[in-house]
Amino acid sequence: MDTRTAPGRWPKRHALEFATGQAQFIDDMRAEGLLHMAVVRSTRAHARIVSVDTSAAKAHPAVVRVLDATEAALHLDTLPYQFGEPELLGARHVALQALPTETVRYVGEPIVVLAAENPRAARAAAAAVTVEYDDLPTVTDPREYLGTPTLSADQRDHLVTENHFRSGDPEAALRRAVHILDAEFTVGRSTTAPLETRGYVACWDDDTKRLTVHAAHQQPFQLRAELAEVLRLPLDAIRVVVPNVGGSFGLKMTGPVEEPLVCLLSMLCGRPVKWIESRAECFLGGGREQIHRVRVGFDDTGRVNVFTDDMVVPVGARSVSPGWRQAYVSAASFPGPYDIPHIDVRSRAVATHVPPWHSCRGFGKEGPVFVMERVMDLVARRLRLGPAEVRRRNLLSTDAFPHRMPSGYQIDSGDYHAVLDQVLRIADPAGTPGPATSTVRRGVGISFEITPEGGGHASGRLTEGVTPTTAAPEAATVRVDRDGHVMVFSGVTNPGGGNDTALARLAAETLGTTPANVAVIQGDTDLCPPGTGNASSRGVAVGGAAVVLAATDVADALRRTAATVLGCAPQDVALADDAAHAPGCNPLPLPQLCARAANDGDLSSTRSYHPTPVDDSAYRYSYPYFSSGAYVAEVDVDTATGVVKVRAVTAVHDCGRVVEPVLVEGQLQGAIAMGVGLALFEDSRFDTDGSPAAPTFKEYMVPRANDLPDFVIGHHETRSPHTLLGAKGAGEAGVGGALAAVANAVDDALHRQGAPLAAVTSVPLAPPTVLAMIPERGSRSDT
Repeated sequence: MDTRTAPGRWPKRHALEFATGQAQFIDDMRAEGLLHMAVVRSTRAHARIVSVDTSAAKAHPAVVRVLDATEAALHLDTLPYQFGEPELLGARHVALQALPTETVRYVGEPIVVLAAENPRAARAAAAAVTVEYDDLPTVTDPREYLGTPTLSADQRDHLVTENHFRSGDPEAALRRAVHILDAEFTVGRSTTAPLETRGYVACWDDDTKRLTVHAAHQQPFQLRAELAEVLRLPLDAIRVVVPNVGGSFGLKMTGPVEEPLVCLLSMLCGRPVKWIESRAECFLGGGREQIHRVRVGFDDTGRVNVFTDDMVVPVGARSVSPGWRQAYVSAASFPGPYDIPHIDVRSRAVATHVPPWHSCRGFGKEGPVFVMERVMDLVARRLRLGPAEVRRRNLLSTDAFPHRMPSGYQIDSGDYHAVLDQVLRIADPAGTPGPATSTVRRGVGISFEITPEGGGHASGRLTEGVTPTTAAPEAATVRVDRDGHVMVFSGVTNPGGGNDTALARLAAETLGTTPANVAVIQGDTDLCPPGTGNASSRGVAVGGAAVVLAATDVADALRRTAATVLGCAPQDVALADDAAHAPGCNPLPLPQLCARAANDGDLSSTRSYHPTPVDDSAYRYSYPYFSSGAYVAEVDVDTATGVVKVRAVTAVHDCGRVVEPVLVEGQLQGAIAMGVGLALFEDSRFDTDGSPAAPTFKEYMVPRANDLPDFVIGHHETRSPHTLLGAKGAGEAGVGGALAAVANAVDDALHRQGAPLAAVTSVPLAPPTVLAMIPERGSRSDT
């Protein structure tokens, strides 16, 4: 059903403040004596630094401090890798500094930072810095790594990690296959484009020797740990505070070099220093770019028996941020929701001379969805079967769970056939009308998506020398004062999606009060228990479970006190409607109960929650739960202009127990919009010399409101056996599903009336790409 009509839905907390512009963000901070940081960035993709002249910048009257690489190296240790050492994923550790002393590796790499009295002066002084370069050869085309069994020494030097996942006997299965499909798919580089870019305000107190950092960030505790290591400070000498955040989508995880640099400038200047990223700087980072060369074997019924993929993932320059790890997740996520017995996936992540990847929503899972869903459509077309029917014949059945994937990832639960049937019933693609004009072709595409959530990345068998990995816990403190007011302190953070609404609801339901009576504090390392912040859709499924456990402890204490007052057993006391209730007794109001209970002890509890580990000691434990979803997209393709108009998108999502429908639907709406953008518009382009060709929203096109229809969203609940609440993740689902459904719809439109010379094999499908697929009049070909 469409849960927009479901009862018991709470609106997002503080929504009016955001809608009316009253909410405060990082750039609204105006500390006394505030300085502003600017960054001098490389103009070369790969070059030796011959000289750096900062004299003109130092002479600027508003400049307080100029920091070059030589001086920075005296104060800063090398940067630590985020999310664990790279060896966990078969990669090599490389020591990286905040500012390079010898060689730049991409256009936009920071070379010098400075602090000035105002932003305009900071930018002007940065522009006055001159750098002399000696250009070096660049690597910008990763295709040379495709189908190459043996790499040269130079190629291996640029190899970040190589992974190989295999099951069954793919070679024999291909020899036996009735039909063989060969295809090459590409996913273009894109970025996250949040409304708010990155930003930090660092304030060093020389009297207390303490650093306070306000940051638009997803992971305050990880940022604190990074800064302590790089700045050589004790952990308790740093406080990180996260204010309201205007969207993250992976961009605002720990690792960018500007984080320790803005803090070091504050320490050297003895004044607060702010850095707000410009849009052009924001667009330097990106991710998702992939090349897949696949071979598929299938029979006359559409049953796919073997899938092989030689994939190359250009991750940009080496970096300590988590972005490059998405390449591992991409390879490990095959073959998605499908029961394919013979698999061979080889993946090479390659360092190139463009800016490094940052984490992007989907975290590597969207590329495999695009590939697998195009494969299913191509199999259907070859056999003249319906796309939905081919999927039904290949989807994992409910009795297959838990299901071990070739990479070692284990799918916990799901009902894929029911989800697919439900979305087809709601969307009714068979009733799609014909095109509006002679040049417009109507197409319908479907897709199925699974998203591993709630944990880390590494998986596979535990063998000698392999480090076990488990999903991290989350913690929460729940405190009730004498007047009955509830405070929740959570280790998970809110990137703008409103997970504080769900945390307040869970605490309120457990304590028998209303969400309006619950204050939620997040993102302050001095006040909140440690946690992972915002990552891998853990906010409710894991962080919410910790809140319930802590609130249950407090509720038990209140019931014991109420039992004494009411003269009954604690198990006979119910907390509801801001009061304690017991049979035959008048309700005891919550404020009176809390005043009495406070005399008996502290009404506070801190609890940690860890998802239940998979009971299989032979494998690393990685993602504890898998969400799933099915999508139907309807598009119009104008064959005269190549413009694609999305007319409808319908989704049915299974994220386990839906704790807060408003939040889940909001997450899906944003993810679907992002998926549409990746399918049609968004393209982080770079010129042949490595310079960014899409530095603003004029060149980097994102979907606007009038580019998107109203989305229809339904839910199917298959509860996770590995979480206290039965909830799974809802933060990353929808990106790959919408991307694949729209791509399939465009392909369907072009094949319905006059087949193109080739199928859709690459995204984004910008108008020139679409036009290039349409043959000259009279030329027809089947795929």
